[in-house]
Amino acid sequence: MKRNVYLDEAPLHEAVQEFFAALERRGVRGVVGALPGEWIAVDVAAMGRITAEPVFARISSPHYHACAMDGVAVKSDSTFAAGERRPVTLKLGEDAVMADTGNPLPFGFDAVIMVEDLVETTDDSVTIIAPAKPWQHVRTVGEDIVATELVLPENHAIRAVDIGAMLAAGVTQVQVRRRPRVAIIPTGDELVAPGSELSPGDIVEFNSRIIGGFVGEWGGEVVFHDIVRDDFDAITQAVRQAAVESDIVIVNAGSSAGSEDYTSAVVERLGEVVVHGVAIKPGKPTILGIVEGRPKMVGRSEEHNV
Repeated sequence: MKRNVYLDEAPLHEAVQEFFAALERRGVRGVVGALPGEWIAVDVAAMGRITAEPVFARISSPHYHACAMDGVAVKSDSTFAAGERRPVTLKLGEDAVMADTGNPLPFGFDAVIMVEDLVETTDDSVTIIAPAKPWQHVRTVGEDIVATELVLPENHAIRAVDIGAMLAAGVTQVQVRRRPRVAIIPTGDELVAPGSELSPGDIVEFNSRIIGGFVGEWGGEVVFHDIVRDDFDAITQAVRQAAVESDIVIVNAGSSAGSEDYTSAVVERLGEVVVHGVAIKPGKPTILGIVEGRPKMVGRSEEHNV
């Protein structure tokens, strides 16, 4: 494959196309094709995860005929004659049963009259002046969800409402795509950890946290590597280990043309440089490569630029 060199400065869209074409040809795991699934609890921690298979309802919601209003459950056919000029009195326990919202609808009854629509109530009867329609103010079995119906499709990003839907459907475990592991390796003799005492020439290493924040937003699992000094062997070892343990490796620095910019040579030693040089600023020296069957991305580290 023809390999871009840094001076070529490939347009961004071409660099991306070439990189993903190389990944496709190599069948790189975690980038080409879906990641395998893992089971997790249906809870707030499932937010944003991607379903690895369709989710089907285990139970109906509601799973019983439920009263949808406070009032009385009635047999609708016993109320059809009711009118303002012909009030109908229903005997409690026989023709009507007091009910609260959410109560199971008593067997043999098929409607609920709201308490606000009762004209008169005594200890043993209620009076109405309007008929009740069959299944009025009743939440029938499966009104929201029917057992066996599809709740979520495969490859769906789980939202807060989806968590509620799954729990209502009796689903307490869901299979989701494993999060891609993204290793971030900061390099440079000038870098020091946040909180360190600073000397002239020291630069606080914060870019890895910026990159890691984006990775987290996009659904990845971040693995932060300690700062690696500008040493070919040390960078090679860090990249080799990260490539084995992670799906994607990001090296922050060492991609330009300085005397201690070793990253291009490291990628070349361990795998394949696909792109070196993209026509964007900042980021012109960006390297895109493949190491140990993993995508490898390298960008120049500057005090104010990732």
